[in-house]
Amino acid sequence: MRCRCGRRAVFHSKVYKVTLCDECYPNFYVEIVGRSVKRYKILRRSERILACVSGGKDSCAMAYALKRLEYKFELFHIDLGIGRYSRECLRSVEELSEFLDVNLNVVRLEDYGFTIEDVDRRKVCSACGTAKRYLMNVFARLNGFDVVATAHTCEDIINFFIKNMLSGNVEYISKLKPRIDSFDKLVAKSKPLFDRTEKENATLVLTLNLPFTSIECPHAPHDVWKEIIYDVELRKKGFKQNFVRSIAKLANFIRLDWNLGHCKICGEVSNSEVCSFCKLRLRYGKG
Repeated sequence: MRCRCGRRAVFHSKVYKVTLCDECYPNFYVEIVGRSVKRYKILRRSERILACVSGGKDSCAMAYALKRLEYKFELFHIDLGIGRYSRECLRSVEELSEFLDVNLNVVRLEDYGFTIEDVDRRKVCSACGTAKRYLMNVFARLNGFDVVATAHTCEDIINFFIKNMLSGNVEYISKLKPRIDSFDKLVAKSKPLFDRTEKENATLVLTLNLPFTSIECPHAPHDVWKEIIYDVELRKKGFKQNFVRSIAKLANFIRLDWNLGHCKICGEVSNSEVCSFCKLRLRYGKG
């Protein structure tokens, strides 16, 4: 297949009805990210953004788009202490920082007394999510950032939606909005890639040869729902992006009653006397 400019194509989409080469695709990708950011008011020009990067393809694509769209941002990475995986992730984000000429901030979980490797295997994913949310928010607030940007894709959003619906946590759907504004000590959270697919992100980073790691986290579980989501997309093109945009609309009508106080240990926002992160430190910390 050929691009509209005549060169050999690297990307074809029936959803957007485009066929693009390696020179045209990055411009197309940045344009559609910028369009969604503006339409859903995900980011504001006046804001100082903390872009969270894991080292994987999705956060790499997000950082590239933010750079091209000329937002004011810095990179943020959490070293979870997961052996070779964490070393490869850190190497990738350091190379990305240099490639984009954007400042990189790194926080190491071991500085808080434990790593993900210390956590009970059955609770690893929960602990990892807790640690990331806590450290992203605290670092952003203490260092004067207005909003935290994460690279959740439309597959991630749909996956969370299905799991929350099946577990009866309907109110948690309110957390799936493309942007959640700040309140109390919680910094605003945004998802600039909420209607971008993993395939689109992968095509971008491979086309531009951006630095990223393809190594999977050794603790990542097999997720059957992701497979189902991809299977539906194969049968019905455009399903994922249409679905996730409907979720964004639905989330505006669902209210989560935040019965929040503050952790007696660290003072951060918590729905219990001791926050989840401090509980991890107390249980697995080495001092």
